[in-house]
Amino acid sequence: MRPNLRHLVIAISLLIGLTTYSQINRGEISDTIQPKHLLLNEVSVNAPFSIWALKQWSGSISIIDSLSLENGNSYQIANQLNAIPGVFMQEGTLSTSRITIRGIGSRTPYNSNRIKVYWGDIPMTDGDGVSSIEDIGFNDINNIVVLKGPASALYGAGLGGVIVINPWELNNNSYHLNLKSEVAAYGTFSNQISILLSAKRGKTWLTAGQLKTDGYRDNSAYKRYNITLKGKYRLGKHHMHYLYNFRHFNGQIPSSLDSTDFHNEPSKAADSWAAICGYENSNRHIFNIALSSALNQNLTHSINLFSIITNLDELRPFNQLDETKLAIGIRDKLSYQFEKIKMEGGIEVMFEKNKLTLLGVKEHNKGTPLSKNTIERTYINTFGLAHYFLTPELSIQGGFNVNLTQYNNTDEFNDLKTSHQYPIVFSPRIGANYQLYKHSNIYMAAGHGFSPPSVEEAQLPSGGFNDEIKPEEGYHVDFGYRFSSSSGNTNAELTAYWMQMKNLLVTKRESEAVFYGVNAGKTDHKGIETSINHRLLWHANSLTLSGTFAYSINKFNEFIDDGIDFSGNHLPGIPQYSLFTQATYQAAGNTLILNYRQYGEQFLNDSNNKSYTPFGVLNAKVSRKLKWKSLAANIYLGANNLLNTHYASMLLINAPSFGNNQPRYYYPALPFNLYGGFSITL
Repeated sequence: MRPNLRHLVIAISLLIGLTTYSQINRGEISDTIQPKHLLLNEVSVNAPFSIWALKQWSGSISIIDSLSLENGNSYQIANQLNAIPGVFMQEGTLSTSRITIRGIGSRTPYNSNRIKVYWGDIPMTDGDGVSSIEDIGFNDINNIVVLKGPASALYGAGLGGVIVINPWELNNNSYHLNLKSEVAAYGTFSNQISILLSAKRGKTWLTAGQLKTDGYRDNSAYKRYNITLKGKYRLGKHHMHYLYNFRHFNGQIPSSLDSTDFHNEPSKAADSWAAICGYENSNRHIFNIALSSALNQNLTHSINLFSIITNLDELRPFNQLDETKLAIGIRDKLSYQFEKIKMEGGIEVMFEKNKLTLLGVKEHNKGTPLSKNTIERTYINTFGLAHYFLTPELSIQGGFNVNLTQYNNTDEFNDLKTSHQYPIVFSPRIGANYQLYKHSNIYMAAGHGFSPPSVEEAQLPSGGFNDEIKPEEGYHVDFGYRFSSSSGNTNAELTAYWMQMKNLLVTKRESEAVFYGVNAGKTDHKGIETSINHRLLWHANSLTLSGTFAYSINKFNEFIDDGIDFSGNHLPGIPQYSLFTQATYQAAGNTLILNYRQYGEQFLNDSNNKSYTPFGVLNAKVSRKLKWKSLAANIYLGANNLLNTHYASMLLINAPSFGNNQPRYYYPALPFNLYGGFSITL
């Protein structure tokens, strides 16, 4: 039996075996770490995502709480997100990543698209559809809510789903200080500080973080600084909150490697990127102020004003990008709750102005402007969601999202102005949840989602706008079952889904520097997802066993490109299956965590004649908590890739090949590496 297959059989056996454990409930442990993305107890989740009870939500929902964020190092979120079935986060570098949900977004080359991301009520998805969460400090995250598919009318109708990051810490102390420092392999250092000050009417937080690494690969050094000032205050019947965040990073770009270098010299950078010392240098400012008002005992109004300013200087082998982006917006919402019904509705408007200049990098044109464009994007989302209990056991949901998206592009070199407005898109959603027994529920949901093309996809190489390109659209259906024991020690969920899409956007490349999008007919996505969590308690000790598994089939129904018929082929860049298992043992302030991830075969191109073999990764972490009067400390040591598996942490599908060069599909992952650190809390 092959090693990867053997690991898969062992891991699946462990996952199935968890369901046979009987419950042992001999006491409660207050500081037990539980992966809350597996727990679906009847608790409310508020600010930013509000529902009555998780187990009554009519759709697939997962939560990563603040304790689960401690399962790995202090700056990479991929390990936690990849524990959620159906979610796949790849990391090429600390500034190059891609998140896909149920296979949606797999065709975006170098970033996350087709999903919506919110930090509180601030949209972190720009007008181009690109989202970034890897540069938000862990000390600015209280929990993360993930909804898969176009399931949340409140946060748009993104085909992949929505990730909502809650920045607000629940802390009743009048004063709180936390310091955290970590050191890791390859010259990596991370430091974080969080300060909480409480007054009579509210709280103020100041957080800051620093991350620096020399990098495993050549030309992969990286440094980042974050600082956030945020607060919540009560003003009579009103509640006001504000948030300001500044982020700076400078990261070198090693880019992807071809097969020969990936296997023989994985620590090298791509030759063209190493020769020019490619890099990204970026500053970002986020401003947000919001006011919530209780109009009466049933009706609440909230209004959010936000602005995001980003500057980017990126040096590539083919040109240098100088970009400035300004986004301003408003999110206005009314919430009504009375006995058996809860309704929320409102409008979100964002205007974005993007100035970008491409400069020459060759000896004959170095620093010479090659193009200069000003792009204006406007989108308007109107949304509504109602949750109604027909009976104590049966609840139904209905929602909608109406979107209007418009682009304006001014080519200042050619004095060319183009504009395009996509048709108004109406995306409905319905769902139902039924309590079969006291501790189990079944649910179903159906909805419509869409994703407009980015400017790069909609813009032709000539600089004009492709009026024939259409937004991706799809219909999504979920069926699921949830179980939660009375003690809360055992939780399980099983979901089956189906999604059919039309006008799938795929990338066409004419050269390394020139690429654009085309619609690719119809695709079909279907799969199953399961998760289970079981906690054993005895005396002052606990052992938590958890696992998730996802299997999917993603195919082109109709796709003809340059006269080649790819209909019936599998979509590349999507693992056939994903598996996550974790064991967490706690005793007398000591914690040991072991987790293992396994991914199935992925195709590398639309032809399906190249594929990437299955691989698995084993991680471990041990920590000890200490307490003396009002001071608490935590010391920890972790190891990633314990088996020193050689694998690609990110794949570039349909990688182009120019001249006699091999296509560069692979971003090498770090080999076995250690990290360790401590935190002090007052």
